[in-house]
Order: sequence, then structure tokens, then C-alpha cells
Amino acid sequence: MKLIKDGPGVPAPGGHYSAAVVTGGMVYASGCVGLLQETGKLAPDFEGQVKATLSNLDAALAAAGARPQDVVKTTCYLSKRENFAEFNTLYASFFGNHRPARTTVTVILNPGVLFELDAVAVQSDRQ
Repeated sequence: MKLIKDGPGVPAPGGHYSAAVVTGGMVYASGCVGLLQETGKLAPDFEGQVKATLSNLDAALAAAGARPQDVVKTTCYLSKRENFAEFNTLYASFFGNHRPARTTVTVILNPGVLFELDAVAVQSDRQ
């Protein structure tokens, strides 16, 4: 088992957990939020947070030897139901023709967090 705690573009976890865990050819990415890589602070708006979250996911996947096309399942957490259409458009833009299984729910997130995502992927030949 390999623990991904940080790496290029991977924000350091804010608690006692790894950004991702690799085991048995699978990658389990912890919840990613919209922290900007340049500042380490949350993006100021919903669109910015979704884009930063997906960028952070991509970095965690890369550190684990996977890419977005290797994602098999995501769970997406929205702070407001009204943001679903915008989220769906941004998500589709990131994944393109690839359509992983997905669950999307509206929840109460930590203060300032508007979106969070976790993912499961298979390892690819990216390493």
C-alpha cells in the first residue's frame, strides 16, 4: 500500500489522512476541496472552487499513477442544490467523454467550502 500525502500540486491534507491511497491497483482519493495551488486558500466562488477541486484531484491522481480517465466512481458534495447545473457543466468539461459512476448530494460543508469531491480510480501507466 502506498500513501500519497503530498506531491506536485497536491495540497497537504488538513488532518490525519492521506490525499490518496494506492492499493491493489486501485486509487482512493480523499475528499478534495477548492484550495488554490498558488495560495493554499479556497477559491472565492463556486466555479473557482470546482475548477480548483478538479485540478487538485488531477494532481492527486498523477501522484498515484492515474489520470482522470481512470476514475471509476466519484462522490460529489454541493453546499447548494442551486449550483447543480453549473457543477454538472464544469464536471463534464473536466472528464470529457469519460463518464465515471457518480453520486451527487447536497450537504453542509465546512465553513467557506462550496464543493467537495472524492474519487476511486484504477492505476494506469501514467507513472
